[in-house]
Amino acid sequence: MRVRCSLFVAGVLLGLGCPADPDPGPQGLQPGEPLGLELPRRSISADEVGVIVNTDDPLSALIAETYLLARQIPAKNRIELALGTAPNLDRVSFAAHQAVIDAAFGDRIQAIALTSMTPQTVDCMAVSAAVALGFDERWCQPGPPCNTTDLADTYDSDTTAPFTDLGIRPTMILAAATLQDAQDLIARGVAADGTLPTGRGFAVRTTDSARSTRWEELLGAVQTWGEVLDLTYVDNSGGGGSDLIEDEDDLLFYFTGLTEVAGIASNTWRPGAVADHLTSLGGQVPTSSQMSVLAWLQAGATASYGTAIEPCNYPSKFPDPEVLIPHYLGGNTVVEAYWKSVWMPGEGNFVGEPLARPWGGAQTRYESGLWTITTTNLVPDQRYALEVAATPDGPWEHVERIEFETLDLQVIEVLDPAAGWYRFIED
Repeated sequence: MRVRCSLFVAGVLLGLGCPADPDPGPQGLQPGEPLGLELPRRSISADEVGVIVNTDDPLSALIAETYLLARQIPAKNRIELALGTAPNLDRVSFAAHQAVIDAAFGDRIQAIALTSMTPQTVDCMAVSAAVALGFDERWCQPGPPCNTTDLADTYDSDTTAPFTDLGIRPTMILAAATLQDAQDLIARGVAADGTLPTGRGFAVRTTDSARSTRWEELLGAVQTWGEVLDLTYVDNSGGGGSDLIEDEDDLLFYFTGLTEVAGIASNTWRPGAVADHLTSLGGQVPTSSQMSVLAWLQAGATASYGTAIEPCNYPSKFPDPEVLIPHYLGGNTVVEAYWKSVWMPGEGNFVGEPLARPWGGAQTRYESGLWTITTTNLVPDQRYALEVAATPDGPWEHVERIEFETLDLQVIEVLDPAAGWYRFIED
């Protein structure tokens, strides 16, 4: 058995990623297509997601049933709360609900899906932030005038167990005005999984300077990830062009800053697409005095984010694509990657299908004695050991050590593999 590692970007071979003469495999295994592959943990799993039903919202239970089935989430992860139908829930009432959440989910639930768009807020916090972080005024700005809030430990964290490690359960609203909308959203999330998509993305600095305060983060994301993911930075701050991205195909990312973003339904979206606009009240769902982030989901995106309390235009209160993209590309679910991209999330609502994971796992192919593994889940600055065994329970034997310098679509080729199970572990 010989292992040959190659690194591809957008289908172009750049060079070898590991030695060509590894140690031989375990004795007694015959050449042939391997039976299984195990990668290091790069995300939460479906059985670690809690689902909250609002018993005062008739649509909520139907969305929850659809989601539990689609994602094979255990029924024991579902709880019911009477959260009301008003846009805001007071902090005293929420405290009682929080006690039920903590008791029901204990230490095992790492993230939460809310299946109702009410309430939008818990006093001075957005509801998804309150559920994730617990209500505390430190997550609210003490203004007026404009002020910052506390910083979340999830920001740019490498954790794949956020509640265990940080005491935070990233929360996302399965926002939908109808059951059909919810079914479509969930289907997009499921369809995204493991597709290792290529597609397009746009980061737009608009003529609205007050809502373009994260332009440096947008530019940085395109400079870093533009070739890997076909991202384009559009600078229309001086006018003369368009603030809008319209009639584009295969969108994976769209970041902008406007009160209303026209033309988004004219685009076609890849499953797992992320889109948001920096504005004050986009996180009010289903309706807002500005464009609600629900509009992104209705247009075809799989996840979005917006603030539901006047945040002022601090970039740290909105997603940083320089952080979101590498965590998503590296194998996080969208709820993890999105939460990791917002340093001050207390006033924001995350919406979408939480478990969407386009860059999850690996794609494998066996042909004429060559087994090809394609994945983005082996991150740079980390050495991995490739091990092989005759059974999924081991014993495991070392085959090779592999490192990659960049986060990209990595292609690992195993020549004449010994039939059995393979795994990569952090070395």
